[in-house]
Amino acid sequence: MGLFTPFRAIGYVTSDVPVSIQARGQSYFLTTSIGNSFQIYDMAKMGLLFVGPQTPAPITAILSHGDLTFAACGSGEIIVYERAKEIDRWTSPNSTAEIVQLCIFGDLLLAICDDNVLRIWNHAGREYYNELSFGPGFRATSIIHPSTYLNKILVGSQQGELQLWNIRTMKLIYEFPTFESSITYLAQSPVVDVVAIGLLDGTTVIHNIRYDEEIMRFKQDGKVTAISFRTDDKHIMATANMSGDIALWDLDQRKLAHTMKGAHDGNVTTIQYLNGQPVLVTAGTDNSIKQWIFDNLDGQPRVLRSRSGHHQPPTLVRHYGPDGHILLTAGRDRSLRMYSIIRDAQNCELSQGSLEKKSKLVAMKIDELKLPQIIQIAASEAKEKEWDNIITAHSGEYQARTWEFQRKAIGKHLLATTDGSFVKSVAISSCGNFGYVGSTKGLVDMYNLQSGLHRRTFGGSQGHTRAVVGILTDNVNQVLITGSLDGTVKIWSVPKGHLIGTVQLETPVSLLTIHKESGLVAVSCDDLCIRVMDIETRKIVREFWGHRNRVTDLTFSPDARWLVSTSLDGTIRTWDLPTGYLIDCFKVANVATSVSFSPKGDFLSTTHVDHVGVFLWSNRMMFSNISLRNLNEEDVDQVLVALPTAAKLDDTIHDDEDAGEPAKNDEQDEGQTDDELLSLEAITDKMIMLSTLPKSRWQNLLNLEAIKKRNKPAEAPKQPEKAPFFLPTLPGVTTKFDFESATKDRADDTETRSHVLKLKDINPTSHFAEALKAGHLSNDYSQFIDFVKTLSPSSIDFELRTLSPEDDHAQFVYLLRALRQHLEKRRDFELIEAYLGAFLKIHGDVMVSQSDNESLQLELQLVKEEHQRTWGVLESQLHYALCLVQFAKGS
Repeated sequence: MGLFTPFRAIGYVTSDVPVSIQARGQSYFLTTSIGNSFQIYDMAKMGLLFVGPQTPAPITAILSHGDLTFAACGSGEIIVYERAKEIDRWTSPNSTAEIVQLCIFGDLLLAICDDNVLRIWNHAGREYYNELSFGPGFRATSIIHPSTYLNKILVGSQQGELQLWNIRTMKLIYEFPTFESSITYLAQSPVVDVVAIGLLDGTTVIHNIRYDEEIMRFKQDGKVTAISFRTDDKHIMATANMSGDIALWDLDQRKLAHTMKGAHDGNVTTIQYLNGQPVLVTAGTDNSIKQWIFDNLDGQPRVLRSRSGHHQPPTLVRHYGPDGHILLTAGRDRSLRMYSIIRDAQNCELSQGSLEKKSKLVAMKIDELKLPQIIQIAASEAKEKEWDNIITAHSGEYQARTWEFQRKAIGKHLLATTDGSFVKSVAISSCGNFGYVGSTKGLVDMYNLQSGLHRRTFGGSQGHTRAVVGILTDNVNQVLITGSLDGTVKIWSVPKGHLIGTVQLETPVSLLTIHKESGLVAVSCDDLCIRVMDIETRKIVREFWGHRNRVTDLTFSPDARWLVSTSLDGTIRTWDLPTGYLIDCFKVANVATSVSFSPKGDFLSTTHVDHVGVFLWSNRMMFSNISLRNLNEEDVDQVLVALPTAAKLDDTIHDDEDAGEPAKNDEQDEGQTDDELLSLEAITDKMIMLSTLPKSRWQNLLNLEAIKKRNKPAEAPKQPEKAPFFLPTLPGVTTKFDFESATKDRADDTETRSHVLKLKDINPTSHFAEALKAGHLSNDYSQFIDFVKTLSPSSIDFELRTLSPEDDHAQFVYLLRALRQHLEKRRDFELIEAYLGAFLKIHGDVMVSQSDNESLQLELQLVKEEHQRTWGVLESQLHYALCLVQFAKGS
């Protein structure tokens, strides 16, 4: 494994698999598939609760029921999860057919497979139950359980026929006449015996299955993909199609009430009204989930909450801010989005204005009204609270646009090119006061971002003769660097506006990036060579050859030691600037289109073709020692790495879907296994391992008395007068209880039940004492220590105070021996110190008085010696670190 290892993918919300919505009391939870994993959202605030583990194949159907989540994937396999943790796997016997739909039927789980077989599992008993094969003239497409129909299911077919089956006897009850079009969706209405049938030709039929009578029929544009009924005081039915439109039908007046044009930018896979609420939940293949609320007087909905990402692959990614937690991305869906690496709820799209209102007026989709695709982004956090601090260049536009990060919306300025040509590149000064716009004719215009006024033009007779593909600024806003397709890199004086120098390259420049602190500029040219130039000397200091196709993006590491490049040859390469070596290279199945190094150097962010997410790679140099070497082309051809996934990471960080086994790191080359490397016992005498428990678990133990004193109530709580439900009352206006009757009943009950406490049933030995004694008998206290770790500070304090002084304080000796043996293992140092300190604080005076107890005094002496020995190792390391810090400060 090289420098970078897959961490996770962000920006995924939905796929083409219908989502599952579940009501739990007053709360609703939504489970959505994102390829080889799933996510669970709390619909109250659309917060992400769980991310499921990685499945071996893409999920084809998903369903949630209680605490369980059923995910169908691969060849007829169903994986059962409980709170996003896998607990079981089921496979179809003698079949590898793909599952296309899941349905819960009491204790049974029904699955429609693409081999035209309905397979049934008992999810309560976790066993295969039965299967139902349909004939060649009936291709099952949809299934529901009609309300109040015992053991009955309704199955729709591709031939337009509808059948009612008894799932217990596996017999066909009734076959409905054909609807003359393929049945694509079935939905139960709020009325018993009435179902909605969606057809391929766009027709929705409201049908009474008890009498086999059609009640009403509606027609929309395109195939019906989902149906839902409103369950409050409005009789409305919603239907969706593959174009992203949702039609609302008034069932009382039997007409179209409203059309939600362009509700999604693609196929709508799921629509569902929440029970008793005027809220419609929709999900589509455009990587978004939306909640619509109907609170307007005209009955038209508005978006209440949403979660979304790019619905077409992003092409640009840039880190924003000094901490690197925010990403700015632009994609082929013509949007500018912000992603948070640490908090999913902060992800959003930067607004381009009231596009939804405009789309209704001109009858166009929102995507058609957005700005053209962004080809370059420039951002500076220096003035984000004062004025616009983001500039974007758009394909085929004569003006660059400004954006305000504070409002997450488009800004008020348009920065046009003075020569009337298209905008090719943009940049912002480090101070955040000025913006630069490069044109396709070779001019660079400078604007004031506060006022939007033009300040200066860089060009003329000494300027570029072709398009400016990149603009860079230094840290103090004194120098401007521009690269052009004319094969030159020019350096300009910003205060004076004249040319300082020109570096002539052999081929046209395609990309530029700068490391402002070191003054190094990386230039990618059409000859597939990456050249590194020093601004001060204006000389080429490094040349990197190796890419076999056009370089798509470049980025420096924060310390300017590495340069990372991506290319159309499918490789992501890391070049070491001091040595000039290629130190890391790996291939990905999908070409990387953009790359950005986080300001802290912990993550590398990439975007890839055919993927709508942003992928994070962790820098292994941040947490392990890696030996670097010069790689050759043979090493490059052998390395193929799968992209990061959105799934939760397990004990190993290598969770690649194509990997048959976890990849090994450099430290495993000597034949060591993962268990040997991760074993807590495999440490040397020079190392001391701290506990992984929270700080409060051991720190509060030492301050427990102060905590109890601080939290002590001012007065004892008064219990209100509360009577049991069976206590009789006396007649009258004021409620009075009949205590005489209750006393009589209690006396009668005493005759049949004894309240005498039997002392022989009391077990005075606690689990703490039993575990301590078991450790003494086996001379192994590891299980005892593991048990103590599970106790709260107050429970530990109670157990220590109740240690028995019998048998010459044997329990005292056992406890001291247990703590000493754990200290010898160099594990949980601060935890054992806290236990020892609490024990001595409670029983110190008792042990001092037992000077004639030889076993106790001997154990105390051994504990003291081991404590001094362990603390000496730790103290020496602390002093070494302090001396090193002082030396660094002095130098």
